[in-house]
Formats: sequence, structure tokens, C-alpha cells
Amino acid sequence: MRAVIFDFDGTIADSFAAVMDIAYRVTKKAELADINNIHAMRNQHIGLREAIRLLDIPRWQGAWLIKKGRNIMAKDIHAVPLFEGMEEALARLNQAKFELYIVTSNSTRNVERFLASRGLVGEFKKVYGGAGLFKKSRLIKKVLKSNRLSHDTTVYVGDEVRDIEAARLVEMPVIAVSWGYNTEQLLLQHQPTVLARTPQQLADIIIGWDENNLT
Repeated sequence: MRAVIFDFDGTIADSFAAVMDIAYRVTKKAELADINNIHAMRNQHIGLREAIRLLDIPRWQGAWLIKKGRNIMAKDIHAVPLFEGMEEALARLNQAKFELYIVTSNSTRNVERFLASRGLVGEFKKVYGGAGLFKKSRLIKKVLKSNRLSHDTTVYVGDEVRDIEAARLVEMPVIAVSWGYNTEQLLLQHQPTVLARTPQQLADIIIGWDENNLT
């Protein structure tokens, strides 16, 4: 079975502005309200540990902050935009008989509510939420094993360097998308299997994918 595992925030949902606003409301850190600082962050490979350190947030507060942020997001999820062209791309992939899944650090409930608000629930076989920011590769492995998916016929799609790294740990191809959080320049530096610049191009790449060679 050919399948695609999608990241959610920054890949399907244009949630960057909402996430930054929530992060500022939760932490009250002025750095997260500075647009120049935010743009600079997008071109850096800064993991959660490093971000917490740079913002002088005690590590013990990290899990609490993430949980609170998800709860705030739940109230505003209906207002988060879907990336232009994504609905059509998902429909094309389903028509081409790909099974679609979502693996995300967001909550399953938030993602399912978002999909329902856009009439997209039927496009995905299952949503796997709550992935730890350091453990996304483990959840990807779970998706592969639980659904009897092969590394050779499944591709991962994400918008961050950590998505590339997670797919690499699982030894599967990864398509980086340039419309999300990390910049195209930074993504290319970390050598994804291929980079897509629009949802239409993403669908073209996947549908034209030879099962033994993603090019």
C-alpha cells in the first residue's frame, strides 16, 4: 500500500501566526512578539531544548506550557487557515489511492476538529497526535508498524528540519515543504529527499513517485 504521512502545523494548516501568538500569551516573552526575531528563528535549526534555554524558561515548565498552548489552540482551531491548494492536493492523492495519515505534536482532538471544520476528515485514514517534540520518529515508526506500511512505499511530508531528521531516523524518504516554519534555504541545507514549493507540486511529486525511487 502506498501511503503519505503528513506533519500538520505548517504543512497542512497555516498555523504559524496562531502558534506564535499563543506562545507569547503563555510565556509573556517579548522575543516572541518581535517579528524580526521570529523571522530570524525561521532560518535557524533551533530545537525545543534550545528555545527553552534561549527564552530563560525553566525546563520543568516546558510540558505545562505545551499543554496550555494546545488547550488555547483548541478554542481557536476553527480560525486557522488551510494552506491554499492543500484541499485539492489531498483530493488528488486520495484519488490516486494513497493512504494518508497525520503525525503531529498538536493534539489529536485539535487536528480532528480542524479537519471537520474544513470537511477533510474523510481524506485521512488516521490522526496520530501528541508527538513529543523529541520523539516524532517513534510515532512515525508506530504508524508504519500499526498500519503495515513499508518504508519503501511510504513518504513523510513536513515543514521543519526536525521533520527531515525524524524521517531520516526511520530511514524513509521525506519531502520538505517550503511554505511552513523553516525557510527553504535551511531545509535544503539539511538535504530532504526532495523539496516542494506548492501543494500542487507536492501532489505531482508523490503521484509521479516510482515505488523504488523517489526523485
